[in-house]
Amino acid sequence: MNGFSILMFIFSFLIFLCGIYLFTGHKNEILLWKVHDIKNFTIEQTKNVGKWTMIASLVPLVLGILGLIFGWE
Repeated sequence: MNGFSILMFIFSFLIFLCGIYLFTGHKNEILLWKVHDIKNFTIEQTKNVGKWTMIASLVPLVLGILGLIFGWE
């Protein structure tokens, strides 16, 4: 299960990078494709989405740590 844990670490890192990108105020149509009014999206709303994206990246990180600790195979 170490392969799964490594993949979860990589996935968590990529989600965290997307969160940082949004938290710095960049409006990316690929990352925010579900938002219907992206033209009216304020910088504060973009930073809020980035913050919660970074928080959500903790879930795969915890899964990766648990996979390494318990060695699920």
